[in-house]
Amino acid sequence: MKRLLQTILAYLCCCCSLLTAAVCFPKAPQTDTVRFAQSLGAGWNLGNTLEAWKLPKPADTETCWGNPKTTKALFALVRDAGFQTVRIPVTWFQHMDESGTIEKAWLDRVQTVVNDVLDCGMYAVVNIQHDDQDWLIPDEAHEAQTTATLTRVWTQIAQRFKDYDDRLVFDLMNEPRVVNTPDEWTGNDEVRGVINRLNEAALAAIRATGGNNESRYVMITTHSAKEDEDNIAALRVPDDPHVLVSLHYYYGTAHQSEFADCENEWKLRDKWEIYKAVWRIYRTFLRKGVGVCFSEFGWTDRDHLDNLTAQTRTFVKIANGFGIPCFVWDNGSHFRLIDRDTLTVAYPAYTAAAARQFEKPTVEEYMK
Repeated sequence: MKRLLQTILAYLCCCCSLLTAAVCFPKAPQTDTVRFAQSLGAGWNLGNTLEAWKLPKPADTETCWGNPKTTKALFALVRDAGFQTVRIPVTWFQHMDESGTIEKAWLDRVQTVVNDVLDCGMYAVVNIQHDDQDWLIPDEAHEAQTTATLTRVWTQIAQRFKDYDDRLVFDLMNEPRVVNTPDEWTGNDEVRGVINRLNEAALAAIRATGGNNESRYVMITTHSAKEDEDNIAALRVPDDPHVLVSLHYYYGTAHQSEFADCENEWKLRDKWEIYKAVWRIYRTFLRKGVGVCFSEFGWTDRDHLDNLTAQTRTFVKIANGFGIPCFVWDNGSHFRLIDRDTLTVAYPAYTAAAARQFEKPTVEEYMK
């Protein structure tokens, strides 16, 4: 029995040593996009606000999903909580006429929000968010019309902001996919090919507006912004030194209490799943000199805050270890970090974990 126990112990030690040896955080080539991505630091999403929509169109789309009107005071609070970047999701289709012309009042409002973020000393990211509910259909049957509208929309946005400096970033499409189809969230070769062409067309439209848009940093994404092998392998990155890859990460079941059985500790298996996912991204993009950003991540569970905080800290540290900044999703409700009504931090420990800045983990920390 003693010899058996010794054998088992030796085996376990060997496995631990092999796993430790496998965990490393290689440094990506320090290209412009890699350095710029890292400069974005920790990010926060202004969710369920400028991208909110309802049919028929409400009088005020900004507040129709239950959040108050956005103010500069909110961004000052976000900055003071430790975040360096605010991503501003925007839905455009309810503010466009049939020709694709955006309402001046809506562009004015988006510009005001961008200015408030920049005035607080942070980076701002503007995107196209829920237009997949209307005209943004990335399949071959709709490709011509989608390309025409996408380039028209981005031309108008780019013209409005062409004199802004590098602190403003454009994020071309959010989770592009064909809504309400069997492979909506997994994708197929046809849709992935269309998304590549849409990325290239929108980027060309932005560059053609001149000014600072000729070298503005622009984010492209995969099918549904997924980080799985099929979708990241299919993404074609344009030959442009100011292009970043934007991905989303919602590990496990983001909308359930997946921490209920964790007994107040993060399991090594869960850490390993995150590490493998980020390594796959590093291998595909970062080691080739392409900057990457997790422009959305988050979980809804607020019943197990210790585990939620531990999971967030682990995810951010692993991603940062590879040089990838992370932007937490905050929709003001079940993904909330900030209480927008009282302008207070609703969950300080979780918020602090999400706002950590590139503290590269050691192997020993990872193994704990």
